[in-house]
Amino acid sequence: MDKVPNRITAVRILSIPVLMYFLLSGMDLAALALFLFSSVTDFLDGYIARRGGHVSAFGKYADPIADKVLVSTVFITFVQLDELSAVIVVIVVAREFLVTGLRLVGSARDLVISASPLGKAKTVTQIVLIASILVGRHWNLGTLAGYLPVITYLMVAATLLSGTDYAYRNKRLIEDVF
Repeated sequence: MDKVPNRITAVRILSIPVLMYFLLSGMDLAALALFLFSSVTDFLDGYIARRGGHVSAFGKYADPIADKVLVSTVFITFVQLDELSAVIVVIVVAREFLVTGLRLVGSARDLVISASPLGKAKTVTQIVLIASILVGRHWNLGTLAGYLPVITYLMVAATLLSGTDYAYRNKRLIEDVF
């Protein structure tokens, strides 16, 4: 049972190329199902690890990386499919690099930088945006298109706010580096 969370994370990582294939092949419903499955396993592996006392070094590093690669892959693919602006994706990816960099610097100093409520809000808005785009694509919902800019702006705002929050809460780490 102690390796279950790591196996769940590994399955999420291995699903990323399949998800990208579904997206590029126009298999939007399959992509939606796999993305939502991957999103649920993100919460599930952490819950199992913490509840069972099976938190591992692999899980601490691989889980957040898997999440970032999953979302970045989808967003980059959406740029290729003309569903999102590259500017939006650069904002998301830059924030992910910032937070990952802070976590690496913190780790070198034996500090754990946990997920913040704003970081969780950012994750929820990303999931909602990705699911909305896929639902709209699959069912050709023109009416949904009117909501996508609002959802996109909310996601960008949550991304910028959470990135700023991580930077502010860890400004000493940043000051030490620069």
